[in-house]
Order: sequence, then structure tokens, then C-alpha cells
Amino acid sequence: MSDKAPTNIEKIDPYMAIPVADEEGITYHSPFEEHFRLGGSAFQELMGHQFRRIPFEPFVSKGVEFLAWETAGMQLQFKSTCKRVIVRAKLREGVIMHHMPQTGSSSFDLYVGGPGNWRLVRAGRFTLHATEYTVELFNRPEPGLREYLINFPLYNSVEELFIGLEDDCEILKPTPWSHDQPVVVYGTSITQGGCSSHPGGAWTNLLSRWHNCEFYNMGFSGSGRGEPAAAEIMASIKNPRCYILDYEANAHNVRTRETLETFLDILRSKHPTVPITVISKAPHAGTMVAFGADDETDLTYEDSYLARQFQREVIGKRRAAGDSNLYFINGIHLLGADWDECMMDGCHFNDLGYYRFAENLNRLLRF
Repeated sequence: MSDKAPTNIEKIDPYMAIPVADEEGITYHSPFEEHFRLGGSAFQELMGHQFRRIPFEPFVSKGVEFLAWETAGMQLQFKSTCKRVIVRAKLREGVIMHHMPQTGSSSFDLYVGGPGNWRLVRAGRFTLHATEYTVELFNRPEPGLREYLINFPLYNSVEELFIGLEDDCEILKPTPWSHDQPVVVYGTSITQGGCSSHPGGAWTNLLSRWHNCEFYNMGFSGSGRGEPAAAEIMASIKNPRCYILDYEANAHNVRTRETLETFLDILRSKHPTVPITVISKAPHAGTMVAFGADDETDLTYEDSYLARQFQREVIGKRRAAGDSNLYFINGIHLLGADWDECMMDGCHFNDLGYYRFAENLNRLLRF
């Protein structure tokens, strides 16, 4: 037995090493070329070749202004005969979060197969704190036409992006969306994707793949507080399929009571019949009583209990007044009885949590 321990895991397990992308025979393409479809970006026409989730006006808050540049929910789809796919990117910052891997916060992942058959290949791995990297996401020898989906980073902004494909490959447009109306989601870090291990694991990206439908992710970590300006931005989106509001975790009881009805009024002023679903806060460590949790009568975390009751009452009152396209979902049920296994810090979801949340939400949503 050696007295000297190895300096890192790569010397023990070579599969832990960062692979080097082979760029020989590769041509780089802009994601704005005609055969690529950039999805999940409601205001891309205003942004030009910048990646940003909401317009510059109206101003919502400093937090939202910063987070608007983070590319949660954005994705690129295309078909190609290529056997290799490489991503070359430049990011705003070398983010290292203490509780989220950079494969989720700052990397891209790739799925292959097409609607109904998507399979995850990998998320790109690169040096810690890097703001520029080149990663190979796909390399297989089998010939043929394949459909590809690349999900963008959840907690970083993308300043430059190029897609590397083989020089002589064919590039075609992807399968059309099954629905030409987007789903618009507003919320907190749970919506933005914290702390999924890879971008495609965020619940909006899961539902987008399952339904072959475009989702606009307007989750703003710590900053989804129900501001009227945020509602105005959402209301300005043309022809939405539905709205999903999940912002109690940032607004808490007091601000939820102050903002929810105004938020709904603003959406209804532009879209009087579009389905709107309000989701109350998911369970978290603060709701645990001893070694278990009582999902409805637990008053150890009174703020959440009162906010949940208020949201349910608002939706019930408005439905009784004739707005039949309003729905309430009790978020405390969306992770299952063993919801604690879905957490990684007592608050944010791990990958199991995101899958459970999406799976249960999928059964209850009214599109």
C-alpha cells in the first residue's frame, strides 16, 4: 500500500477525467442558422443574437434583471446525419454553486431520438470555474439521420455559442412542435432548475420533451415575487397555451396575499380564457414534524399553510364567479409520501425531485 495518496480521482478512475473534444473535420455553426430551432425564448426577436429570457422593459427587480440573462429553459433542436456534436461556448461567469453541479448550472446537455423517444446522452464536462469551453456531447459511428436536442445552462448566461458538426453532414429542421402554443411558467428557483444535475432534468424541460411543446421558463431564483411588471411581461406573450404560477416560495404568505389577485387580473386582461394553474409551495424540511409530515394540517410552518389556504380560496372564489379556466394544485402532494428523498438541501430538488414533480404535475395540469 502506497504511503502517498493520489492527487485526484482521475488517477484512480479514468472515466472521471474531462474528455478532450476532437475538432478535426468539424465545422462550427451559429445557433441562429435556419435549420436550427431555438426554443424556450419568448422574446428572441427583440434580443437579436443575445440570449435573454425577458425584454428589457418593463423593469421587474434587480434580481430578475440579473437572472433574465440566465438561459433556463432555452434549447436548440435540429436533425442531422452527423456522427459527432460539439458545443463551444462562452459564459458570463465561472459559477460554482455550493450545492449544484456545474453540469446543471453552466453546461449544456444533449438528447437524441426525437419526440416520444428522447434519450439523454450526456452533459458537457469542463474545468471548474471555466468561462469558455469546448465539449463533445455526441460521438457514435453509426450512420443515419438523427434528431438532436441541446438544453442550455440553468444558472449561467451564454454570451457566445457555436455548434460543431462534421464538415459534410446534412442539417435539417427538427420535428414541428405538436402544439403551436407555448406554455408559460412563472416561479422561483424550483422553476429555474435549482439544483438539477443537468439542464434537461428541470421540470419544465421534462414536460417540454414529454409533450413536444415549447415551454417558456420564467423562474427567477429568489426573485419570483409576483410583481405586476412580471405579469405584464407574461401577458404580452401572444397565444399562450396556458400559464403556470408557482411563486409562493419567494413571496411567502404576506406577499402572496398582496400580489396574487392583481397578477391574475393582469393575465386575464389580455387572455380572458387561457387556462391558469396556481401551484402552492412544495414540501420542504421546515414542514417536517418529528420524523414525518402531516400534509394538510401541519401548522409548524404557518406561513406556508396560510399561503396555501389563501391560494386555494382565491381560485375557488374566481371559479365560482365564472372563470372556469382557473385551477389550483396543492404543491405539497407533488413529490410523494417520501418527499424528503427528493431534496438535496432540505429545500431545492435533486433529480428525483424534479422527475417526481413533473410526473405528478403532468397528471393534474389542464392544458
